[in-house]
Order: sequence, then C-alpha cells, then structure tokens
Amino acid sequence: MKRNHTTKLLVIMSFLLLLVAAASSVVASPNFSSECGSAGCHETFTTLTLTTNSSVDAETGVPFVLQIDAGNGAEYVAIKSGWEDNDYFTISEPLVQDDSTNDTNAADGEISVDVTFTPLTNGTFTIRIWTAAGGDLAQSFDVTVVVTGESGTTTPPPTTVDLYEIWSMMIIWVPIATGLILVVLGYLAIKRR
Repeated sequence: MKRNHTTKLLVIMSFLLLLVAAASSVVASPNFSSECGSAGCHETFTTLTLTTNSSVDAETGVPFVLQIDAGNGAEYVAIKSGWEDNDYFTISEPLVQDDSTNDTNAADGEISVDVTFTPLTNGTFTIRIWTAAGGDLAQSFDVTVVVTGESGTTTPPPTTVDLYEIWSMMIIWVPIATGLILVVLGYLAIKRR
C-alpha cells in the first residue's frame, strides 16, 4: 500500500474512532428503571413539591384516577414499574414531562396530570411516584392503595421489558459497529486501488 493511502486510512480511522467515542457518550442518564434517589442522580430532596391522594380504596380490575401535582421547578413526574409495588398496577402515564401534552398545567416548572391505575390483584400496596428536575433535585410520594375484589383473584404482576436498557445498548453498539464496518470498507476500497 502506498504511503499516501496509509496516511489517509489512519486519518479516517482516527476520525471514525473519535466519532464512535463521542456518539457512545451521549447517553444522558443512568437506568430509568432505578428510583430517582437510588441511581446516583436526583438525590437532593425537599426543593420540589409533589402531592396527590395519600390513600385509595380500589377494586381488582377497576381503574381509578390520581390527580398528581408537582411544582417548584419540576421537570418530570415518573411512576415506573419496579418501584415499590407499582408492578401490581397498570399505569396510563408512567412518565410525564413538564409542558408535554399530558401536562395540564401550562406554567413552567409545574406539572398536573391525571394518571389512571388499574389494580391487578387484591392486597395492600404502595404506589411510588417521583418528580425530578435538573440540578440533582427530586421528591417522592407514596400512595397506599387497599385493593379488594373477588376472593381468590391473584393475578401476578406482568413481566416488564426494560426498553431503556435495550435503547441504551443500541445507542452504544450501533455506532461502534457502524464505525467498524466503515473502517473495513474503507480499507478494502483503498487496498483495491
């Protein structure tokens, strides 16, 4: 291979390596399925506000609605599976961003949302709700739900697929694989000349 081609190949490979390294570092946050206060981020409490019902009586399979209000700079309200007893409910709005279509409060830093929950089985459960904002801010609220219904109704919680984990793996590996393919194709193209 000519010296000129080797130099070009090294420059292209260096550029692709830099591009792949930069692309794989854009994952903005740790695992969304971890609770805000335990994931190493959003660990400053008492600044944001979060309110809703403190307790609810419900029936298995019968939906109920919680009016959730977050404020004082809140950017997100999240009710994810895996947090406390959230797996025992289907949740209509697991993540609401400030000023999104689900947010009924037009003010910045204020979120109001109606979330529908459907209990899957009988028992006494705790729904855990988090609100979070930039600067490490978070606040949680627990709602106790007593679920009754037909005796013998025991529907296990559904198995959840962590789409964020799949997405984060793809955002890391797809650019790397693309870079490697481009390097091989570039090498073959230069070698044929």
